[in-house]
Amino acid sequence: MHSQTQSHAAFADTLQAKLGELVERAAVAAPGAERSRLLRWLLVAAAVFVVWRMARGARKLLWTMFGIAMALYWSGAWVLLR
Repeated sequence: MHSQTQSHAAFADTLQAKLGELVERAAVAAPGAERSRLLRWLLVAAAVFVVWRMARGARKLLWTMFGIAMALYWSGAWVLLR
C-alpha cells in the first residue's frame, strides 16, 4: 500500500515538473508556431491531470456508494426505500 502512494506522488511530481518546463518554454518563446505548439501541449497536460484527478475522486465516490448500498441492504432498510 505504501508503494502505491509513492507511485501516485511520483506521477504527480513528474507531471508538475514537466508542466513547469512547458510553462517556462512557452513564456520565453516568441509568438508563432513554436509557442502555439507549446500551448497545445500545456492544454493536453492539463486535461490529463484533470481526468486523472476526476478518476481518483470517482473511484472513492463509487466505493462509498457501494458501502452505503451494502449497509442498507444488510440492515433491511432497502425495503423502506422501495
